[in-house]
This record gives sequence, structure tokens and C-alpha cells, in this order.
Amino acid sequence: MLPVERIIGEEGLTASSGGLRLAMRLPWYRSLPFSTVEVGALAIDGNPVDLSDAAIAFDGEQWPLAANGEQTNTFWFVRDSAFLVVPGHDLAPGSEHSVELTLYVSPPYIPGMRRFNTQTQSLSVN
Repeated sequence: MLPVERIIGEEGLTASSGGLRLAMRLPWYRSLPFSTVEVGALAIDGNPVDLSDAAIAFDGEQWPLAANGEQTNTFWFVRDSAFLVVPGHDLAPGSEHSVELTLYVSPPYIPGMRRFNTQTQSLSVN
């Protein structure tokens, strides 16, 4: 899998207090503002996950997923992972799950382009 096709980060899936964290990678060849990236869908073991209360954590900051389009001055660097934080999902540490994530990228320098990537991977909960 090419780096621009991989969207699940090597840090994988982590159980946290009250929810889970999924590492995400930017599926593009250069850094972009977070406002140009959209989390399209997340499914765990084939079940769609409600992302209405989800957030993105990056570089010591966290903001609601619904406000991601406002993050015009926060850049996602291609070598860094961002984390999708989903409250209310309890997964047992060590359990194995099929995780499917879809991201959309709309680079500001290519008007009208909206590229999507979907990746499914079996992950063990950290």
C-alpha cells in the first residue's frame, strides 16, 4: 500500500477513558490544512460508528470533528498522525477488530477535486 493510500496510522486503535482513539494518516503527498480533510465514515466490525460527538486530536490540541472545516491555520503534516477520538465506545484492550475508515481530501490548489480513500484493517486494541 502506498503512503498516500494508507489512512489508518501505525499507532492503531487505543482504548481511552470513555471511548477510543484511532490513529489517522493524511492520504496526500504534501501537508494540508485540516479544513481540507473530511472524515467520511468509520465502521468497527462492520457496524457504522456515530461520529456526531467525535473529535480530532493533533499536536496537543483537540477540536470537535464538526468544527474541522474551520481549522484553516492548523496543518496536518504528512509524516504525523492525527487521532479520531470517539467517546462512548468501549473496546477491551487486546481485543481484535476490523476497522474501516474513509477520508476525503480536497486540496485547495486543485479546485473542485474531492479525493477519497477507504482502508480496512484488522487492529488489536492497545
